[in-house]
Amino acid sequence: MAKKGSMEKTANERLLEFLLEERKLLMNGIHEELGVTSYSEVNATNLNKRGVTKEKLCSWLERMSSILNSKAIPLLQITVPKAAKCESLEQEKIKNQSAIIQLQEEVLKKKDEEMNVMKQAMKQTVKNEITSYASVVTKTCATALAPSNIGKAVKTVVERDERKRNIIVYGVAETPDEKLPDKVEGILMEMHEKPTIKDCYRIGPRKADAVRPIKFTLSSTDIVQQVLRKSYVLRSKEGYKKVYICPDRTKEERAAFKLLKVKKKSIEKAQRQDSSDINIIKDIMSKYE
Repeated sequence: MAKKGSMEKTANERLLEFLLEERKLLMNGIHEELGVTSYSEVNATNLNKRGVTKEKLCSWLERMSSILNSKAIPLLQITVPKAAKCESLEQEKIKNQSAIIQLQEEVLKKKDEEMNVMKQAMKQTVKNEITSYASVVTKTCATALAPSNIGKAVKTVVERDERKRNIIVYGVAETPDEKLPDKVEGILMEMHEKPTIKDCYRIGPRKADAVRPIKFTLSSTDIVQQVLRKSYVLRSKEGYKKVYICPDRTKEERAAFKLLKVKKKSIEKAQRQDSSDINIIKDIMSKYE
């Protein structure tokens, strides 16, 4: 299919070159006969000069009609539909760009909502557990002394706080007797970051056909956010283009993020295809201008 398109383009270029050469030869002859040097001087006044014969005018008109009918008209028949297609693709590109911006806004909104939900859930969990504990105390001393409910609430709050100080790294090859802290430090150095790394280990059991992600902890959530913001630089680093850094998300957060990522890739793929088509059409049209 691509080969056929290339052949058609070559044929169109040959047609255009022939048309331009024919026009040049004709106009050069007219300029010489009229004693002028520009197209604007080929006007009624100069064409009515005494030296311009009827036979000359008829000959010029015949050649001009031949160029118009056999070369110029076919080129216009090719160009006009492609111009309409180009305009349509431009509009579609703008539409896709708007969709991507909207999707990015949805991702940011989703993150804010998740953060607010997490804060509210934490507050509500602590409040419910304290209320429950106070109610139990008023009933029986034995039940009040049972720490299970309070322990569960405290554990939930602690786990959420710990997640915010964690980072997950994907795409780092596993090697025998590997030193994970050194590998992670090397990745962070590529981003010009030197934080203190804690609890660095791979997640899940070892598998022959899969590379396990690395999980490590930093000293504060501010440092985690700083590292995440600069993680994009790895895409341009040789040897790290397949390394991906992300927050320590819950199962529900990972599922929601995956759906948004799939939708974003689909829109970007459509946009890239449209841009390619537009460039091809513009390249062809530029030769007819």
